[in-house]
Amino acid sequence: MINNRIDELLAATGFEQSEANELVKYTFRTGGKRLRPILTLLACESMSGKSKQALDAAVAMEFLHAASLVFDDLIDRHRVRRNLHTTQHAFADDKAISAGRFLASKGVQILSEYKDQRITKLVGWGLVDLSRGEILDVTTELAIDVEQYLAIADLKTGSLFSAAAGIGGVLGGAGEEVNYLYNYGRAVGIAFQIKDDILDRSSGPDRQERVNLVVMHYLDEATRKERISNLLENREGTLDMSVMYDRAMEFAVKKSREHVEKAKQEIQVLRTRGKSRLLDDFADYALERSY
Repeated sequence: MINNRIDELLAATGFEQSEANELVKYTFRTGGKRLRPILTLLACESMSGKSKQALDAAVAMEFLHAASLVFDDLIDRHRVRRNLHTTQHAFADDKAISAGRFLASKGVQILSEYKDQRITKLVGWGLVDLSRGEILDVTTELAIDVEQYLAIADLKTGSLFSAAAGIGGVLGGAGEEVNYLYNYGRAVGIAFQIKDDILDRSSGPDRQERVNLVVMHYLDEATRKERISNLLENREGTLDMSVMYDRAMEFAVKKSREHVEKAKQEIQVLRTRGKSRLLDDFADYALERSY
């Protein structure tokens, strides 16, 4: 349903040139899990709303996410995403920038059609936080602590998840429940980002991010053990790198699980509504997914 609506809205962009049409559609050719639009629909349904009334908003969230991926790949100079060339590698940097601008603008335009001030605020907060997170990401050294990492993950990933959940809630008729859904989205977004870091360790170097919780914890453990070894003047011993790597993975899984549980706690108030269980399942998926 989401993919069909994406195709319909992209078909109505009004571009006469075939390359322009191909350019704005290219990001969606690489697939994706469509988690942000799915979350928008689930949040709407959790408030007893109909998914159809939130469908365009859901697609708008995917447009915003797609735009963020284009800019991420430009900044990180990635050549491959989901086994296909990134937009700038398939076309050119200037064309990728233009596509990213268009998709972000189209997403905002679609959301503005609802003429609801709460939706306008939610998408505004989401985009500002997303941009803040990107700035922190590109200006942060690798040697950061866990709190700094979580702050960046909250801004870069949690921002659109929270906006999606909040907007879905608004369209489902939520009142103060929007706040709980918004906080739920932040927590799920962080859990999702940490899981991405875990999965990144098995991917090629083209896809590994600058700030990665597994790498950060691993390097911190290695440095600490080396300092202790030097203090004890036991230079003959070797660091068990595999053990430290396993510990780093366990630490990341633990942190992701903590945020999944936090997300579930945020929506305790919705337990009287039958479909809130799907939000629990969605949070679990953020940690349990294999890709």
